Amino acid sequence: MTVDGKSTSWWGVNDRPWGITVTVQHNVLVTFVQCSLVVEYSTHGQPLRHIQLPGDVLHPLHADWLSSGHHLVVSHGDGPDAVHELCAFDVDDDGRATTAASLDGLRSPDSSRTDRENILDVTRLEYLVGSCSGAMDVPGHIAVDATSGLVVVADVNNSRLLVVDPRLRRCSVLLELAAEQEFPVRLCLDEARCRLFVAYNGAVRDGRWTAGRVLVFFFGVTHFDCTHHWP
Repeated sequence: MTVDGKSTSWWGVNDRPWGITVTVQHNVLVTFVQCSLVVEYSTHGQPLRHIQLPGDVLHPLHADWLSSGHHLVVSHGDGPDAVHELCAFDVDDDGRATTAASLDGLRSPDSSRTDRENILDVTRLEYLVGSCSGAMDVPGHIAVDATSGLVVVADVNNSRLLVVDPRLRRCSVLLELAAEQEFPVRLCLDEARCRLFVAYNGAVRDGRWTAGRVLVFFFGVTHFDCTHHWP
């Protein structure tokens, strides 16, 4: 295959690829929406690892490694699915993903302890409860800031962007465009220039987008202090 006279390559897959991410190691994460699978490829298209998500993760849409590099964060939920959320997973060398017990390096040896301030002990990390009004409705795309560890989420059908702390404990609304009936569908974070690019679609007609634009925002930890959003 050639594009503008330059040779390119294509990778054959057996399912519906939905989300794609380039990692800090320059590998490529591809999220497959139907079979609840995330595959990590080299830049030459060689599969490096198949990460099978738990069976209750329906319609995974996008995945990326958290800034620690030890946990995989996945957004999932589409249409009539009962749960639309983020989950964090421990991934072993064989590609088995299990729900993360802790995102801060602290694990309790005693499950009976009552002080669980620094321990995540839940089946799913339903961080939105008590932090943002309204549950997510199709968390279609995410972006992880390697510097701050913050996770930006495109909450598509709620027409808003959410920002989540590195431990997936708290979230706040970063931007809301519900009044304009525009739907954020893709995110790109340029950390070197502190810019957040957001692709918005709008004006749905006969089930198809008929208008859209790209918005550019400044996004930097010196101007976005997470202490203003959660204790």
